[in-house]
Amino acid sequence: MTQLTGKIALVTGGAYGNGREIALRYAREGADVAIADIDTDRLAETKAMIEALGRKVLAVECDVSRPAELESLVMQARDDLGGLDIAVANAGITDTRTDCMRITEEEWDRVQGVNLKGVFFTLQAAARLMDEQGRGGRLIAIASVMAAWGSHTAPAYCASKGGVVQVVRSFAVQLGRKGITCNAIAPGFVSTGMTEGVESNAMLKGFLTDRIPAGDFGETADIASLATFLASDESKYMNGSIVPMDGGLVAGLYSGAAMKMLERS
Repeated sequence: MTQLTGKIALVTGGAYGNGREIALRYAREGADVAIADIDTDRLAETKAMIEALGRKVLAVECDVSRPAELESLVMQARDDLGGLDIAVANAGITDTRTDCMRITEEEWDRVQGVNLKGVFFTLQAAARLMDEQGRGGRLIAIASVMAAWGSHTAPAYCASKGGVVQVVRSFAVQLGRKGITCNAIAPGFVSTGMTEGVESNAMLKGFLTDRIPAGDFGETADIASLATFLASDESKYMNGSIVPMDGGLVAGLYSGAAMKMLERS
C-alpha cells in the first residue's frame, strides 16, 4: 500500500513546477487529485499525466485571489472526488523585481492577492470541509526561505511569504485538536519556471550556488517528497512547522562564500 491510498488531495498552482510534481507524486502514492491553476493549457497536460497514472483527477481553472472561486473549487472536489483529505496551497507569483522605493500599489496588491490572500482562503475553504467531514486532514502551504530575510528587489514577495508563515501557525493552533494539521514548506532555490531567469545567468547562478552548501539548486521532486511526508500519517504529530527545503542555504548564508574562498586558496 502506498502512503496516500484512498486519500483525496487538492493542489493549487498544480499546472506546472512544484505544484505539478506534488500532484503527480500524490497520484503515484494512491490519491485522487484536484488541481487548480489559471494556465489552462498546462492544467490539461497535468490532468492527462495524472489520468495516465490511473487516478481520478479534477482540473479547474481558478484564480486563487478570488475566495469565491476557491470555495467553488473545494465544493467541486467534494462532489466529484468524494471529499478532501489534503490541501496544498502552492499557487504563487514573484513581484516584478521592483524595489521598495518604486513598487506600486497595483504591483503590491497583485503579489499579496495570490501569495497571501490566496493561501489563506485556500486553507480556509479546505479546512471548513475537513472540519465538516470530521475525519481530520492535512493542510500544507508553500512559503519560502525569503520569509526569513528581506530583499530590496522583492519586497512584496518577502512580505507575502512571511505572512504565509503566520497564517500556517494560526490554522495549526485553531485546528490541531480536530486532527487537522497545518504545516509549511519553505523552499530555497528550486529549478522551476520561476527561477529560469536566474539559472540562465551563469554569473548569478554561480553567486547563489556558492552560498548553498548542497552546491546546486533543488529539484521539484525534492519539494514533492516533503509534501508527501506532510500529507501522510507519518507526519501526524507535526503541526505549525515551517520546514526549510533549501540545501542548507539559510544555515550557511553567512559562511558559504568564505568556505568557497578557502577551497580555492
